[in-house]
Amino acid sequence: MPKKITKIAVPILGTLLMASCAGGPVQGTAQPATSANTSSDALPPDVPRVPKALDTTRFQQDPCTILTPAQLQALKLGESGTTYQRPTPSCAWSNWSGPAKMRMSVTFATDRDGLAGLYRRHKNFKVFEPLEIEGYPAAIVLVALDQRPDGVCDVEFAVTDKLSISVQTTRLSTDKATNPCGPTKAGAAEVLKTLKAAN
Repeated sequence: MPKKITKIAVPILGTLLMASCAGGPVQGTAQPATSANTSSDALPPDVPRVPKALDTTRFQQDPCTILTPAQLQALKLGESGTTYQRPTPSCAWSNWSGPAKMRMSVTFATDRDGLAGLYRRHKNFKVFEPLEIEGYPAAIVLVALDQRPDGVCDVEFAVTDKLSISVQTTRLSTDKATNPCGPTKAGAAEVLKTLKAAN
């Protein structure tokens, strides 16, 4: 059974690595968002439900609009992101030389069954820590290795019972005691704020 979910309060701070990033930005058509009218009855009993399904359609079509310039400034990221549409809609921002010294990506995980898919496989993951962000169920997910000492963290949260979004950060840091998940949680919180405002 997964660990007990703990609510967190994430201040505004200044996915698994996207396989598509290696090939550079590509043109494509966003996959349609999962319907907001999902059936929670189909979910396993241990998978937390979303309080309200959020429509992500327009953000899948233009993933880099998921964070506003003001949000990117608060996260200490550059305003210019790179859009990817394959294998899934995503955007990545990098600020290696600035104060953030990190890369952040936001990926619409249209290729798996939301958090239910993660919960089914979580015992095989190196790290799976359920939590809650902005009132929505989430988890820190690291599949093969615990890369947090190397500056990598991935937070995935549900926006419907069948669709999740992954926020991953990679930080340049020589301080192995620094937990990189703080900025990742902050980024996930800002993504959820954007979606809530749009819904």
